[in-house]
Amino acid sequence: MAFKKILNTGERAIYEITKEVAEKNEIEVFVKMRIADVIEIDRSGICNEEYSYALKAHFDVLVARASVPLMAIEFDGGGHDPKFDHLKNALCERFGLPMVRVTLEHVNSRNFKDTAVHFLLYQLLCLEAFNEQVNDPYEVYDPMFMLTVAGKHASFPFAYANRWRNRLAKRFKENLDRIGEDAKIAYEYGNLGFRAREGAWVKDGRFKALCAQDVGDGRAVLGAAELGFVVFGMDEKWRHDFMALQTFVIGLAAAEMYENGVKFLAGDDGKAMALSEIEALPARWVKEGYMLKVAANISSGHE
Repeated sequence: MAFKKILNTGERAIYEITKEVAEKNEIEVFVKMRIADVIEIDRSGICNEEYSYALKAHFDVLVARASVPLMAIEFDGGGHDPKFDHLKNALCERFGLPMVRVTLEHVNSRNFKDTAVHFLLYQLLCLEAFNEQVNDPYEVYDPMFMLTVAGKHASFPFAYANRWRNRLAKRFKENLDRIGEDAKIAYEYGNLGFRAREGAWVKDGRFKALCAQDVGDGRAVLGAAELGFVVFGMDEKWRHDFMALQTFVIGLAAAEMYENGVKFLAGDDGKAMALSEIEALPARWVKEGYMLKVAANISSGHE
């Protein structure tokens, strides 16, 4: 007898990641849940096409607490047929079920042990906790400032760029002969943060980020990254806060900066570039329609 795989390779990866996060938090994970078993479609007012689709289609992975749905995750792999995506997207929007669409890019993008899928799941849980604990409507949510998170051992676990820079601090201190005179004082004491540059720009849910570390004499080692996120089923406030994803993408840029920094300290001068070239990057992104999300010690790109 021939059987089909319940999950393809990408869906399996999403399930394993979600299961890992679920085991450290009070949430459940379901796979291949029929939409009509998750959303109450009877007498809901949806059109016949949406009703028929909900009876036949499923969510790849569903995250729930006490059997109440929290978020669906869809894996759009190489063999994915987008023909009916608009129906699933519309149903999530109508019924307010958060859903994120991910690809292999999100599985492969990694800060330390966290893939982008890990981060999206933790983002949901952190945002949920933030809204439960903070009553001030003027308090701004930013995952980078979460001091402790269930299932994470490090303090400020999502301050990825800081963690990458901390890995470089000892190397810079031990290789001051590679550093320009104007930067040596800071690095003698391991203070990379004083001469760090980073930022993120966003357009239609796609982020571009850079992270640079000065090496003196008007030069720096640079890392750049880009990653997009597609989200449905959230109200305007939740969507705005959930899309505070810049810390992850800046972290990806910092990971590349770290690798280039190590190579520069080992003698590869080609890994250092002029600060003027780095400053030109945001200006180029702004011309492409990207808007500044956050920046520190670097031009926003607006003339």
